[in-house]
Parts: sequence; C-alpha cells; structure tokens
Amino acid sequence: MAEKQFSERARWFLQNLQRLQDDFAESVGGQIVTTDKEGNLVTKMSGAQRVCKLIMGTEKGKTKCGEAYKTALSLVKTMKEPAFMDCYAGYASLWVPIKINGKIVGSITGCGGRYDRGESREALREKFSKLADELGISDKEDFLKAAVDEIKPVVTLAEEEVLKEVFGE
Repeated sequence: MAEKQFSERARWFLQNLQRLQDDFAESVGGQIVTTDKEGNLVTKMSGAQRVCKLIMGTEKGKTKCGEAYKTALSLVKTMKEPAFMDCYAGYASLWVPIKINGKIVGSITGCGGRYDRGESREALREKFSKLADELGISDKEDFLKAAVDEIKPVVTLAEEEVLKEVFGE
C-alpha cells in the first residue's frame, strides 16, 4: 500500500474508503480490511479485535489465519458472490468481492463476531481453551476473556422485518 504511487484522485478515494471502513467497523464492532485480488492490503485493518491480535501474535495463529484467508479469497473468486463462513478460530467472517466489469479485483473482508450456535459460556470457554493450548498462548485467562467475553454473537443485519420496513412489502 505505501510503496505504490497513486494519482491525487486515487489517494482521495483511498482516504475516504479508509474513513468509511473505520466508521463502519466501529459501528458494528468488527474488523474490516480491503484487499486486492491477491489478498494484498489496500487499506489498513479497521477495528482489529483483541482476540485476533492475540491469535495473530503466535506463529501458528498467523499461519492458520493466512491459510483460512487464502481459502476464503479463493472461494469468493470462484463464487463471485459474498460469502459468510467461520474463520480458523471459529469466528464469523464475511467476504464481499469487489468487481469491475464482472471481474474480481479485490474484496472487503469483515470479521469479529461469532455465530450463535446455542453454546453455553462453559462450552465456549472449553472450545477457546483448547485453541489457546493449540496456539501456545501463555496467558490463557486473558485470551479467554478476549475470546469469550469480548466477542459477541453476530446479529443479522438484514433480518426479514428490517428489510420489510426499509424496502416495503
């Protein structure tokens, strides 16, 4: 991102895209980044979750997240449609392709919640305790606080009643 030289118009666009992305990430409590079709950053990460920072602070976590990222990006390129999926650590992620004339040129990726699967707090602690052990995270209690207590279930933005209210029906 920093190495490329852009026109004034492109710099203006990127600054405003970053601002919009930052504001949206803050409003939904998730993290968002925009990448090119190869997965290289176009914007800086907005709203990075503490648990993700802890995961990415380990070599195994960084590797596993990178692998999941490449898989998801490949899926989006193939489907050419947005995709919802679990990330490596079990959190919700959204992948939205950016298209120009039908060709995928990048994606907007958001993550930072977890799907509500009816798991009890104890079950979540057990699940993320195993992940902490797998990643070699030394301060397990801090990790569990970030993983279980700070990450909230994903709320569907486009619930049927809201769609009806906004678009009529």
